[in-house]
Amino acid sequence: MSFNTYHWWGCSLLDGELESARDKLADERNVDAFLVLLRSGRTAAVGIALDHFHHAGSTSRHHESDPFAPYAAEVLARAREILAHPPTPADETGAEEDGADHASALLALLNLAAPEDSELIASALRHATTANAVGAAAMAAATALERSATPHATLIRALTDIVFDESREIDQRVDALKAFDNVKAPQAVDVLDRALRSGEFALQAEAAFTLVTHHMVTHRAAVEGVAALWPDDAPWPAAAVRAGLHDVPPGDGAPHQEDS
Repeated sequence: MSFNTYHWWGCSLLDGELESARDKLADERNVDAFLVLLRSGRTAAVGIALDHFHHAGSTSRHHESDPFAPYAAEVLARAREILAHPPTPADETGAEEDGADHASALLALLNLAAPEDSELIASALRHATTANAVGAAAMAAATALERSATPHATLIRALTDIVFDESREIDQRVDALKAFDNVKAPQAVDVLDRALRSGEFALQAEAAFTLVTHHMVTHRAAVEGVAALWPDDAPWPAAAVRAGLHDVPPGDGAPHQEDS
């Protein structure tokens, strides 16, 4: 299956060798072409290479080989270099939206982010203005948080600010909340509890789904109270929340629960 880019459609690389490498990557997973772009030092070219790295990694789960995996350390270094600087405006990169360089770098970090990347990701979240950038940053944040013995306070705060920023689109707020899905630390549970008690259904439902999945013992009553107010035809994940509540009788700790 061919793949071109997530964030750099219509962007001219203004260099014959780079354009040739881009075309080759769009047709096949050519390692030499990938490295030409990745090592070019050109924002758009590096961004395209990072997009290909993420795409190859995501499709490798479907039994396709990932020829770029051996270069993960180099990809990580490039992504960190990009995130160490503010996002680049579209009129400087030729991308279709501002911060495409950050969005590509953050997608590349999806499976590579380490606890020490938390500050960089938090900074990217504070600068993110587009749905693509927020979504990619939230996914990278989830990885960093899951791998942290103690979640980074600044990263928690950056995500929380987006979750409860009523000036943002609800999809961005939900994306930020999803970063806490597999984080068991009390700070994350506090954010989920606050979202459950918000007046926004999308936040309530996402928080309820995570709390039912991982924190039933401590939050069953609260989730039941909120879910009881939803209409019968409330959209996903309302049905999954109700199913989760019915699977575990009140007062009964199911074997899969992680709270004690």
